[in-house]
Amino acid sequence: MTMEASTPLRASGRGAPPPEGPTGGQALKRDFTLRSAFSLAFAYMSPIVCIYGVFAIALALVGPGFWLALPVAAAGQLLVAYALGEVASRYPYQGSLYAWAGRLMGPAYGWFTGWAYVWTVLIALVTVAVGATQFWGAALAIDVSAKSSLILGCVIVLAIATACNMLTRRLLRLMIAVSITVEVIASIGLGVWLLAFHHVNPISAIFENGLGAGGWSASTVLLAIGLAGWSFVGFESSGAIGEEVKDAGRNVPKALRYSLMAIAAIGLFGSLSLLLAVPDVGAVLTGADADPITTALTVHLGETATRLVNGMFALGFSACVLGLQTGISRVIWAFARDRALPASGWLSKLSQREAIPLNALAVTAVLPLPIFLLTGSNVYNVLVGYVIGGWYLTFALALVAAAIVRWRGGWKSGPFSLGRWSLPVLIAAMTWAVFEMVNISWPREVLSGPDWWLQWSVVIVTAVLGVLGALVYATVRGRMHLGEPTADTTATNPKEL
Repeated sequence: MTMEASTPLRASGRGAPPPEGPTGGQALKRDFTLRSAFSLAFAYMSPIVCIYGVFAIALALVGPGFWLALPVAAAGQLLVAYALGEVASRYPYQGSLYAWAGRLMGPAYGWFTGWAYVWTVLIALVTVAVGATQFWGAALAIDVSAKSSLILGCVIVLAIATACNMLTRRLLRLMIAVSITVEVIASIGLGVWLLAFHHVNPISAIFENGLGAGGWSASTVLLAIGLAGWSFVGFESSGAIGEEVKDAGRNVPKALRYSLMAIAAIGLFGSLSLLLAVPDVGAVLTGADADPITTALTVHLGETATRLVNGMFALGFSACVLGLQTGISRVIWAFARDRALPASGWLSKLSQREAIPLNALAVTAVLPLPIFLLTGSNVYNVLVGYVIGGWYLTFALALVAAAIVRWRGGWKSGPFSLGRWSLPVLIAAMTWAVFEMVNISWPREVLSGPDWWLQWSVVIVTAVLGVLGALVYATVRGRMHLGEPTADTTATNPKEL
């Protein structure tokens, strides 16, 4: 007996064919190409967010040597991308981790995996919107330090992203393409300029941890790897639009790994160039310089150019908000198509002309609002502390499910397969994801401060979400089923890709 979803249409394990899904026969439009899937994941991950989202804290806590952990984390995540690529090829359905886990281990397992993933991405969307607002404030010389100003800026960023997502699919693709162009120019162009003209630290600095004369310790290495893991999540978003991608069984796995490789390459280069341009690393380590990015840019480029660069950073963060909302709206829609959420009939509706999940998008525009109101509070800090650990938790759940199915002999490969390397890569990816989940979740005073609830934020939020999820799941389990794709699944002419 196998737990692979060889009977994906069984409702809650009862074995009865499911009724027609709540979409009422509405079909998604399969008009996204490999380029579209790659672009979504690229914007979702964002090289600017990858570089500047973790740089200041990692440099202060670990020192210049944190850069060495970045290729380690990228390599570990590439294993995950390859392993999940095989699952995505086998199940090219809407919803990424939710859809994959559910079809591997059944509706309940998939539901809780997806539930954790939805909240992980929603909270991440809030934190990225906050970052976008702060960069827009720096670029436009607007003071957003007041909580009311910060919240207003976040609402504006989210409203613009929602409009781009809701209007037309062509506009969505255009906005993502423009933002990617700006991000690449900002990341690579700035990196080349800093390396060529403002290289003030020796390359040997990357071998220094900067935390005293004791050298590298196990705790420092683990902290560095944990922080580096923050930079390389989001590539799985290519699978969120699986039923909208042409020849998804081949193109989604490609988009998973290509987007990660691109982000990793740009992120490694950009981080190195910025690291070597920091004017006074010692001031960062002592806490005298809490914002080494702004300091380095202002010293080397001047205030006017720094404002222009901050505008590019703001656009990159805003594009990340756009990508996060696109991806998570598709996951919510996939839940609703499977009758797995309250108000599934409403949430699963698609617009008539563009086949866009407008109601699911509306939810992603509303749910972050109360979290915006929590900014600056301990509750907000606990939620933010959960995000990266939640991402690796859901990676681990999907990979463990794939490993169990293989162990039971129920695995069937899709168009993309690693052949004899399939099982070793899966085991390595699962080991990495579980290790990084524990590593990121581990309570550290140096990272979270003395408050125990911040140190245990991943565990606390996971437990609370588990309880809330159990209550919600109890209301939908009787009618839930794992549906089939509503779009044409046939391969398309490669020239269209």
